Amino acid sequence: MPFPTVDAEIQSLLDTSDAGLFPFYGLDSVLAVPERYQPLRERPDTPADDRVAVADLFVPGPGGPLRLRVYRPTTDGELPVILYLHGGAFVYGSPEAEEEHALRYAGEAEAVVVSVDYRLAPEHPYPAAADDAYAALTWLAAHAAEVGGDPRRIAVAGGSAGGNLAAATVLRARDLAGPRVVFQLLLYPVLDSGMASASMRESTDVPILNRSATELAWRYYAPGRGSSPYASPLRAADLSGLPPTFLVVAEIDPLRDEGRRYAERLSAAGVTTELIQAPGAVHGFDLLFPKARVSERNLADQVRALRDALHP
Repeated sequence: MPFPTVDAEIQSLLDTSDAGLFPFYGLDSVLAVPERYQPLRERPDTPADDRVAVADLFVPGPGGPLRLRVYRPTTDGELPVILYLHGGAFVYGSPEAEEEHALRYAGEAEAVVVSVDYRLAPEHPYPAAADDAYAALTWLAAHAAEVGGDPRRIAVAGGSAGGNLAAATVLRARDLAGPRVVFQLLLYPVLDSGMASASMRESTDVPILNRSATELAWRYYAPGRGSSPYASPLRAADLSGLPPTFLVVAEIDPLRDEGRRYAERLSAAGVTTELIQAPGAVHGFDLLFPKARVSERNLADQVRALRDALHP
């Protein structure tokens, strides 16, 4: 079944954007740039939010000191915590690149957001990023009070490659009897290195992310090791015992069908799961085009899901 038409508002924004803004199609050229394509590493245009204090801290990690960027509402009291994993095809990105998400979650969901500056491929292939994400979760569970957080109310969230790391972190915590996670929010996540879904086969010429770019990302991230469930969470044999899940897929995205399948399997395993498909949306729509109406609606749904889960 072919992809539908791109949302008119997003298409207009795509038509007027600098073609070099979205380098997913050219990951090889991205890797040739030492600063890893600075416009996606930092977003200096992100507006400040006087409701949220921002600070960096460094904690022990499996590859050395691990930077966590902490976004804490200026309200008093112990708050729930959201561990956030940024996207970037496993090869670029940073907490700063997705600061707008972090600020919104902190301010509107009234939670401390802890964003992880994990190691990037290809210099650090799997399991480096997954190990960093899990190390951040274990540190947070033991030291939540140091960031004003409540260790009994920890959620894990992320989009795209960060959605992969979020899902893998939650699986690992269950399998190792690790920290308790009360909720996971997965945005258009990368879930299966097999790339066999219908939406993946059809996505040879779609905006932002296509099949060939996804193949490159997997080649850089998990060469020869993509079958592990902590690399490809959709390959986990058992999804029972995972926390309630909010999962977003974009209608025009090669990752759409693996996200749908993950939601189906979670539900079948008895996990409370809410799946939203954003109509006419492309990969990363809410991050790249936050003012589009489809993005505003979806961001409001994300905040609502986080508030309901973390402030019962």
